[in-house]
Amino acid sequence: LLGGVAVFLIRRNMDFLVGRTIDSGQLRRIIEVLENDVMVRSVHDIKAVDLGANTIRFKAEVDFDGREVARSHVSKLNLDSLLAEVQAFSSVEMEKFLLNHGERVVDILGLEVDRIERNIKKASPECR
Repeated sequence: LLGGVAVFLIRRNMDFLVGRTIDSGQLRRIIEVLENDVMVRSVHDIKAVDLGANTIRFKAEVDFDGREVARSHVSKLNLDSLLAEVQAFSSVEMEKFLLNHGERVVDILGLEVDRIERNIKKASPECR
């Protein structure tokens, strides 16, 4: 009897134990958010699982467009004054300058990831 109940429960809850794939329309909406973003060059290795209780887990490898990320950083700078500043640099100062801007680009990439995640959650609130 106990074994029969166990088999019944396993069969009934198999989808939750193994993980169900999400609705194809819902998956398409999430992928479109990513693919339509100017910062995203391509999306790979997509996995989406329905966890139940109106919750899904979505994972994808995203190839970001480095030019767009850099453009986002550069758009906030005054290039004329930056050029004048750089022309007077020594090689040590130039290295420090480039490292500083490289760090800012990585920070901007993090902000872009956060923005894209918010956009996905807007399109699919159940996405975690």
